[in-house]
Amino acid sequence: MKKIYYEPEYVSKFICDGSSCGGACCKDWQIEIDAKAYNRYSQINSNIAEFIKGKYYINLNEKNACPFLTEKCLCGVQLSEGEPFLSGTCRTFPRRTYVIYDFCERTLSLACPIAAKLALDETAPIKFHTFETDDETDMYNSNVPDDLIDYLVEVQMAGVKILQERRLTIDQRLIVLGFFLDKLDEIITDKIDFDEIDNLTALYQSEDFIIKQAPMMLSSVQYDEAAYQKIMLEVFAKAEIITQPKLEARQKYNNILENYLVNEFFGNMYPWRTEGAISQNYGLFVLTYKIFEALIGEGEPLEIITWFSRNIDHDVEYYRWLQTKAGLDILKIMRLLRN
Repeated sequence: MKKIYYEPEYVSKFICDGSSCGGACCKDWQIEIDAKAYNRYSQINSNIAEFIKGKYYINLNEKNACPFLTEKCLCGVQLSEGEPFLSGTCRTFPRRTYVIYDFCERTLSLACPIAAKLALDETAPIKFHTFETDDETDMYNSNVPDDLIDYLVEVQMAGVKILQERRLTIDQRLIVLGFFLDKLDEIITDKIDFDEIDNLTALYQSEDFIIKQAPMMLSSVQYDEAAYQKIMLEVFAKAEIITQPKLEARQKYNNILENYLVNEFFGNMYPWRTEGAISQNYGLFVLTYKIFEALIGEGEPLEIITWFSRNIDHDVEYYRWLQTKAGLDILKIMRLLRN
């Protein structure tokens, strides 16, 4: 059955090449496979995986890599058995697809170095396109409320437009995004008014809004240095990160930061990444970005983002904890941003 896909244009350019990235997805982290793949893989290696809390995970070898990874950093199973033999995880990674009925949104996980380069290493704003395919890939279910599914792309593209507004600093864009999501939350809290959603998304994408209303919004938010330091120190300590924000790096890699935010907002289905309120999702979005922003000056940016995605963005337990920090309301989170 064909499905309509909506994705950033860079996704179609992705070609998996383990020899270029050193087989990054096949080592140094847990590799989950489905039960059917486990049965197939066991025919080749009876000790290939371990069953932990209802899931199968590849038993890594002495090099902390999948035992099927060859010296040339290619998949031995794919070479010998063909792509259909692979698990869904191995066949589709780093593609990340969310399905909503017959409609899908897809991005690439930035834990893959090749994907990170495609997504972030561009000076032009990320563009999106629609296409139709019957390609079968692993898919995730979204947390988008049923009543708002038809408005998902409209809301997300309004958010993307704000995040790509280069007349504003990154933090200013996040503040404006906060006002946008706060108003959206207000509209959908009681009886949803779909005309109001249309009017809201149109307003925040208009030239008149950026010139006349955004400056007034920004002037109403006062940065809270003490609150920012307190929250970020706790967030870093929980993630065992020891660093100080490199503000000069933030300016140097402005386009990478923008592309990261756009990819994160779209690819993780914001403002409905979790089942929590929009305010909680906004908090998660801002705090996750602030961690990445603080780290980007620590080394080569694309290496930082792949490490960050592997160790934080894919860490379910850390994200659950981070949600407790993101329980702040939208206005409190905005006071952590510089206007």
